[in-house]
Amino acid sequence: MKKRTIKIIMGISMIMLLSLSCEKSEENVPPTIKLIAEQGYVHSDTMLASGDDIRLKVQMQKGDLNITNFLIDVHTDTVSRYFDTGMNTAYIVWEGLFIKTPASLEEWKFLVYDREGNATATSISITLDTSTQYAPLTKYSPIDFGAQDNPQLGGCFDIADSSMYFHYDVAADPELQNKIDLLCFYDETDKATISSSGANIEDGIFPVNPAEWTNKNTTRYFKTALSVDDFNSAVNDSIILANYNEGEAKRKAKNLAEDDIYTFRTESGKMGLFKVNAVTNGADGSINISMKTRY
Repeated sequence: MKKRTIKIIMGISMIMLLSLSCEKSEENVPPTIKLIAEQGYVHSDTMLASGDDIRLKVQMQKGDLNITNFLIDVHTDTVSRYFDTGMNTAYIVWEGLFIKTPASLEEWKFLVYDREGNATATSISITLDTSTQYAPLTKYSPIDFGAQDNPQLGGCFDIADSSMYFHYDVAADPELQNKIDLLCFYDETDKATISSSGANIEDGIFPVNPAEWTNKNTTRYFKTALSVDDFNSAVNDSIILANYNEGEAKRKAKNLAEDDIYTFRTESGKMGLFKVNAVTNGADGSINISMKTRY
């Protein structure tokens, strides 16, 4: 009887060991991730001044399974999700541009996942260089935007040369598309809106949806709690840097109303803030803003 019991226990033990061995062999090799070291790109711990560009180039390679998610979290006093995207690929080199905040220390964490949730992470620390002075702001004359059916006012604005264009002209010209930072439209959901061509604007608003343009730019907007007096008295870029939140910024400044004040960052990294002076709702309506930018 004892011999039979021992044999049974040994048999069960062998089954358990074989089971564990199989489970271990079925574990998937996770993806790999690294920041590429190239001139002009941040790839290791560094020190930057508030407002400096943070250019990143990240290489990701699958393990056993394709890559499905890539995230960037930035830890300061809080945690902000700066980037979150899905994909289904074996290999990718991703590039992005962000801005150093006034935080004394930023811990950047880069995470890549495969479809089974296997993850790999890498991180860098960016400390604040306090030796740099704040830069003066460029002030623009009040800007009139026209919504999509406004026959007198264009709705596509190029910050670099302070030029406004009608949507139909931009839709037909890829070179112009590449210059457009701000785009105005109206719909019944978002009402009077300033966005950009990379904002996933719904079909039916424009004859040619900006999502179909050859060249698209994405500008992100953050609604601030600044007052009109704060805006009017702003003379250097400290007010923009202190009141732009990358993790909370959206691709649309919507439901705009008088005295709303937004900070923004364009695709090329240019930062600014604008104050809404007047809004006329409707597809043929308009928005008037005052704007200040860095540099």
